[in-house]
Amino acid sequence: MLTFKEKYVMEYVYQKCKGKKSCLISPREIISFVADKYVIFPEELEKIMTNLSYDNYIELVKSDKKGKPVFCVSLKLKGEGFHRELSNNKRNLMVLIVRTCVLAVISGLIGVLIRLIFF
Repeated sequence: MLTFKEKYVMEYVYQKCKGKKSCLISPREIISFVADKYVIFPEELEKIMTNLSYDNYIELVKSDKKGKPVFCVSLKLKGEGFHRELSNNKRNLMVLIVRTCVLAVISGLIGVLIRLIFF
């Protein structure tokens, strides 16, 4: 299960690599994309990218381009299905919420019926 920051970073990586075999992404690009929602420091970004690599979402190679750090990222099979996984998680959450509400209404009705019968 990905954390909120990892999901947001993966969202950006997915957008950049969509339809390509691999792409170069600078840490500054990722940090500026994530800055509107979260504060991420370069050390934390390194850890997040490494974790995404360990979880088989991306293949990661760290490099330098003109003296600045760059990530060479390729989406793995699990990374290509990232949006599908997000939509499935949202759908499962909605089903859980609806089921909980329906069961709460049914249990309330049963309680009212029991009161009417016995009191």
